[in-house]
Amino acid sequence: MGLPLETCEEALEKAIVELFDADPRIQAVGIARHEHAFGFKAIQNVAKVLPSAASRVAKKPPKHIQRVPVTIESVMSDIEIHSRVPFPLATTLVPEQQLFRPIVCGLQVENVDDDDRQRKAGQLGSGFMIVGTLGCFVKLAAGATAILSNNHVLAGENRGQNGKDRILQPGHLTFVGREHIATLSNFVKLNPSPNNARPAKGNVIYNEVDAAVAELRRGVQFSQSYLPARNLIDPQGILAPHVGDKVLKVGRTTGLTHGTITAIGTVVGPIAYDPGPCWFKQQIEIVGDNGTLFSDHGDSGSAIVSTTGEVVGLLYAGNGKQTYACPIQTALSALTCALA
Repeated sequence: MGLPLETCEEALEKAIVELFDADPRIQAVGIARHEHAFGFKAIQNVAKVLPSAASRVAKKPPKHIQRVPVTIESVMSDIEIHSRVPFPLATTLVPEQQLFRPIVCGLQVENVDDDDRQRKAGQLGSGFMIVGTLGCFVKLAAGATAILSNNHVLAGENRGQNGKDRILQPGHLTFVGREHIATLSNFVKLNPSPNNARPAKGNVIYNEVDAAVAELRRGVQFSQSYLPARNLIDPQGILAPHVGDKVLKVGRTTGLTHGTITAIGTVVGPIAYDPGPCWFKQQIEIVGDNGTLFSDHGDSGSAIVSTTGEVVGLLYAGNGKQTYACPIQTALSALTCALA
């Protein structure tokens, strides 16, 4: 039987230590539904090939931790960020990949200057670009309006130069003046952990968000809404995540998708980033409804929104089944801004 949410919250830290320690293939642990109450859920990539030494020390995960039931869900892919795409773009029916004015939530965006740095360094092959999604619009502490998305979308995984890097919509292999909508203004630094980090070792450095903002250029028209054809409620206000809540997102790759929050308080890691493997705590897990794909490469930065329009989280990673997002209030606080 499941137990009350408060009981799970009290035992969550112990569950994180024990479950990640039990099997190196476990990549996420959070609080999920169990029967009519709550329990722990761990995501295990059974397709991951382990070194022989790691295989020998792998243990069978416990079925209960401090009386809280544990469910192990098997997947076939690692959790990864979604951003690298070929250019020119393949033919698509997703309108968010096109140029639109005024700019709205869900559109494709690119940091053209970081892409250029990456090509010159040989880290981004010719004909590729790093793109993501414009999540929503925020007001910065000084009063200016900015777009909110991920660090790995707007700030190049810590390489970004505040006040210099130009953000294009929809983006191009080279700078195009009419596409220049914003300039990178702030990002939350991603802190990597050692390659061998595990919670039981005490050497995990936790991140809480993958987030950045770029101040809109003067004269750029915007609307805190979606493309009219989407016929959606405008994002308005924020909401804390709860297991079982129905949510949606609009992203540049999969467009409009619907899903359910399946876990909260989740620890996710390690996820491969350029600075090194990153771990996150207190995250949100979402799964697409009726077996559908909720997100894919390029959807990073999308705002996770309730069915009544409140912003719940900021999408940054997934494994083909589960999608992961940081709580919106955590992202806004870290960047000292508020929903526009």
